[in-house]
Amino acid sequence: MIDPKAAVTIVSLLAGASICWSAAYAWARWLARPKSAPGPAPHSAEHDERLRGIEQALDAVAIEVERIGEGQRFTARLLGERSPASAPVVRAPVEYRGVVTPL
Repeated sequence: MIDPKAAVTIVSLLAGASICWSAAYAWARWLARPKSAPGPAPHSAEHDERLRGIEQALDAVAIEVERIGEGQRFTARLLGERSPASAPVVRAPVEYRGVVTPL
């Protein structure tokens, strides 16, 4: 029967050799891969049409965002011009006493 320490040593050496062989094989495959770089995508009328549609949608969104901003500025101006009698009552700040937490 084989000594358990010798069996562990043999299995460890075989596992290490297997890992080294796998790494060397993968590296060799990586070095042998084709070096061609992908070229630019083909230019077509369909892509131009889609790009034109995206540009139009972006312009429409920009206009709507500007309208929202104008509406918010108008609302803020109206609220600022209100009379002081209709202004909300501001409460006095509450004194902070801290919190005691149990250990």
